[in-house]
Amino acid sequence: MDFTFFNQLILMLSLSVVTVAVFKRLNIPESLGYICVGIILGPVATGLIQGHQDIGLLAEIGVVFLLFTLGLEFSLRTIKKMQKEVFGLGGMQVFLSMIGLFLGLILLKFQPIESMVISGALALSSTAIVSKELTQRNELQSRHGQLVIGTLLFQDIAAVIFLIVLPVIAGSGGQESLLSSFLLTFTKGGVFVFAMLAAGKWVLPALFHEIAKARSEELFVLMALITALMAAWIAHFLGLSMALGGFVAGMMLGESTYKHQLEADIKPFRDVLLGLFFISIGLMLDPVTLKQSWPIILLATGILILFKFIVVAFITRSLNENRETAVRTGIFLCQGGEFCFALLALALSYGQIEPELASIALSVTISSMVLAPLLIRNSHRLSYYLSKKEIQTASSDTDNNEIRKQTAHIQDHTLICGYGRVGQTISRFLHKEQKKFIAIDDDPLHVHEARLANEPVFYGDCQRLDLLEAVGLLRANLVVICVDKVQTAMNIVKTIRGCQCPTPILVRTRYDDSVDALLEAGATVAIPEVLESSLLIAEHALTMLGLPDTVVRDRIDGVREERYATLSGYYPSICDFKASNNKKAIRHAITITEQSNIDGLTIKDLDINPDKVRLIEIRRCDETIQPSDDLILHSGDILVLKGDNKSIQYVENELEKFSAQ
Repeated sequence: MDFTFFNQLILMLSLSVVTVAVFKRLNIPESLGYICVGIILGPVATGLIQGHQDIGLLAEIGVVFLLFTLGLEFSLRTIKKMQKEVFGLGGMQVFLSMIGLFLGLILLKFQPIESMVISGALALSSTAIVSKELTQRNELQSRHGQLVIGTLLFQDIAAVIFLIVLPVIAGSGGQESLLSSFLLTFTKGGVFVFAMLAAGKWVLPALFHEIAKARSEELFVLMALITALMAAWIAHFLGLSMALGGFVAGMMLGESTYKHQLEADIKPFRDVLLGLFFISIGLMLDPVTLKQSWPIILLATGILILFKFIVVAFITRSLNENRETAVRTGIFLCQGGEFCFALLALALSYGQIEPELASIALSVTISSMVLAPLLIRNSHRLSYYLSKKEIQTASSDTDNNEIRKQTAHIQDHTLICGYGRVGQTISRFLHKEQKKFIAIDDDPLHVHEARLANEPVFYGDCQRLDLLEAVGLLRANLVVICVDKVQTAMNIVKTIRGCQCPTPILVRTRYDDSVDALLEAGATVAIPEVLESSLLIAEHALTMLGLPDTVVRDRIDGVREERYATLSGYYPSICDFKASNNKKAIRHAITITEQSNIDGLTIKDLDINPDKVRLIEIRRCDETIQPSDDLILHSGDILVLKGDNKSIQYVENELEKFSAQ
């Protein structure tokens, strides 16, 4: 028995574990780690793996599973709504990219057929890399994500057309052969889509329903695998793309009740096999070509990325998308794709391209695919930099003076920075309590939809002091910061405190490791989402385990008191004294009377032990004063103490001794 393939598989998987772990720690895309594994094991470095045909088949199955899970996200109803993205952006991108690359190669004195083959191969992008990055970054449903997926769908259709046209160009048939090939392929495609539509509507739901009733996880996983692989096999049998078959199968099940379970079952197989796909890319690098032509390869890679980026961004802008969306779409689609391998191999078999030229084109494609994850990972920063002027212009479209006019009548309001889900939820509570608010958000869609509902929401950057002042920062009773990024929240806090604004600031943050930094920057309270959700679950768990309500409340409140100084302590009720919990922190107010000898003393003279009782604040007339050791006390001052009941009683007794002196 030949164990060659098994040995190669063990070697690849073992090295992948180490490499991907290191890349993950360094915050580098995992797909780049897999490509590095292929380079290390391939002929470029060690030469431990020479042939990769069997690996290529498993890798293609990984791409099928990836497209199947993508199809689950884009149901038939969604695809019908994406006609502009598929045929508008996708069609124009393929056409203009091919024309531009073809003319450039002709100017460089390449043969017309060679130029046509290479331009067609390089015009398409990598479905595997782009789709994986979109999925990992949770951007499938974003605007640029939909534009990218729509374009990739058209590219898959174009890939099939290129494979039909090339043999005809090579001289295997005339015009009638080309026409008949087109008709036959489109007929096959129509039959395939219709059959999948019928199966997705009448056959598959019934099958999955019966399997679900059996309550067997193994059966469900097997059925999910068979569905994806069978669709890919049928598509391949009909001369279509296997990846396209997987996508159509997923699309048919995109509106079923089993959508999320199918995605979860396919995911482990998809990720491992997709890793093999990226390894196979690294294995394909030709060391001889790299050594001899590396300056040309590097230059051509840079030109390809820049040219495709400009083409995609230009078309996207012409479809009335904003500049940031256009830039991000261009970055996602600027690399070469895996289809280049198939087209160049077919062209070589027909003798339509020189082997050396094909090797250079292949190296350029792989080089661009290696750079793609890094570009995509930094697409947000690049898009912000390239579209900064437009963002600033958009934010100033509504002049600050106009904002002042629209908000001048609003006093004692809550200023909400960030109008996403958290900001909108807070605004609804404020609205129910008839509390006024004004919100700022940098997402034009949020602002547009809110303005349609006549809500006081304005577009802009919450870090700009002039905008904050325009919406009444100095008139606000409270500022609530609900942005996702900690650094942005930090900048907003520093901006507000930098203008000596005393308004309390409540900040929402995701994790509690940023709470101290936000408080140091000037935030009054910082609420970590993870901590609060954990406390809520813990409270329910303790209650369901039968612990008394008073005990549960003590435990949860104890944790909150440690984290939130302004929320810790409270004025006790009768129920609290009935609970007889002397360790629970409460608040208690003591008034300094004229008969007291405390009048004229400093806080330091009172000798209050801060480990047991803390002086929270001093209220003098209508003013709240923060305590300091050298602050002189006067009759009429109200001391607000925080501590457990027993300690506060002790302090109160000690203070009464001053009156007795």
